[in-house]
Amino acid sequence: MSRITPVPDDATGDHEPLFEQSRERWGTVPSFYRALAHSPEALRHIMSLTVALRSQWRADTSRMRLMQLAILTPSLINDCEI
Repeated sequence: MSRITPVPDDATGDHEPLFEQSRERWGTVPSFYRALAHSPEALRHIMSLTVALRSQWRADTSRMRLMQLAILTPSLINDCEI
């Protein structure tokens, strides 16, 4: 159970362009982004950081796999819906 209610997909507000950008880039809006959408400025910065890290590590597949494991492992341990 999340402590911060995620912003729904169909909600309107300053987060809309960021959700659309996420869908275009990754095909979805992660739950973490939905929780951060209550503060669009924070979401904008996290998305920029994510894009920068992924583009920097894109050529190194082992590093990308490690990053994905680091992202998924806490969610799996805490029995989160992914």
